[in-house]
Amino acid sequence: MSPPGAPAARVLAVGSDADVCVALHQHLPAAGYALYCVPTPGELEPLLRAIAPQVIVLLLPASPDASWGGALTTTAAASRVGVRVVVVAPSREVVEPLAAVAGAERALSRAEVLSRPALVVDRGAAATPAPVRPPPPAAVVPPAPPPVGPPAFTLPSDPPAGPPPAPLQPLPPLPPRRPAADLMALIDEELVDEPKGRPQLTRVEVNVSLVSEHNFFVGQTRRLDSGGVFISTALPPPVGTRLQLRLGLPDGRKIDLEGEVAYVREKSAIGGRQPSGCGVKLIGLPAWAIDAIDRFLLARPPIVYATR
Repeated sequence: MSPPGAPAARVLAVGSDADVCVALHQHLPAAGYALYCVPTPGELEPLLRAIAPQVIVLLLPASPDASWGGALTTTAAASRVGVRVVVVAPSREVVEPLAAVAGAERALSRAEVLSRPALVVDRGAAATPAPVRPPPPAAVVPPAPPPVGPPAFTLPSDPPAGPPPAPLQPLPPLPPRRPAADLMALIDEELVDEPKGRPQLTRVEVNVSLVSEHNFFVGQTRRLDSGGVFISTALPPPVGTRLQLRLGLPDGRKIDLEGEVAYVREKSAIGGRQPSGCGVKLIGLPAWAIDAIDRFLLARPPIVYATR
């Protein structure tokens, strides 16, 4: 609850989920919050300036389209200046990768908000540590009395009789030392053979986001495993070039893998709107990264290019 006379904290909900909006209306005003709802993400930026909310709640649909890309970028910028961002979606598979793009402090499913609307504004109380009790004093144990019994057994001074020890045998001679290797000759040999035996891969680092010129591309299956990543560059390498790639995923994680240039796109001489670059087929991309990128493609459509 807000104290008497204090301005209510402003919450801006963006999305057309009527059931969630009704649940927020039933709870937040009674808890001291001023709630504003806007049905479409295109109206977020002007209302953000007019209302100046302390909390933004994005109510994502089951399949977010490209219109949500600008809203995710706007909330990411707002989170960097102290605005709390909460993302709500019908399932965890949709909400978790997009929450990282939006700069959200919390990702919730639709069922969680309907059962507890306060989750969108509740930061969560910190757990109170349990009091530390001093350990009980150690019991005083009286010393044990010395044992009563026969005197301890002592070894005789003379060793027992037995056969005399065998004489020591001389050690075998050491093998001759091998001549030391000519290190400089080995280094020269490695320098000469390196370009022939192990060609060095070109190293490239690329980060894909909602606003980058880099993007993912897909083939006929419309999944990432049929395509790869498009790298925007003015001087693309030729088709077939192998690359050592560090790929920055939309959720902030980075992964190192190899790739091969599958096609090259020159800058259009007519419109010039499409950036030049190359499409790189990703080699060894794990399944968890493919699923995360496929969910990101719901917010930003990929390039469609059928490689041969």
